[in-house]
Amino acid sequence: MGKLHWILLGINLLITLTVFLTGEAKDLFHLINALFYVAFFYFVVTLILVVIKGRVLDGIVYSFRKFGKITSRGLYDFDENGAPSDWVNRNFLSYIRLQAVVLTGILLVLLAIYYLI
Repeated sequence: MGKLHWILLGINLLITLTVFLTGEAKDLFHLINALFYVAFFYFVVTLILVVIKGRVLDGIVYSFRKFGKITSRGLYDFDENGAPSDWVNRNFLSYIRLQAVVLTGILLVLLAIYYLI
């Protein structure tokens, strides 16, 4: 893990701590809930980016652009933006994916501690 990964993980844990401390109760259960909110956000963003990067939406976007070009009678060039799979940067995807995995791992460890106590 690079330095940026550790900084981003520290920021995520500070966000989790902030959410936890602004809540009413201060116990392990509510800490797990606060961590779940942050980890779930990263998990959903990772899934969306993987779907986009996997070229699932390229055909749909191409069809809509072709239809838009036909209905506008060629007045607009819809192909200038490129495919949606080209918009997702691999480095950004790896940062987000790693954060989701690490936060989910911490969440699973805390859940194991909660249910074993």
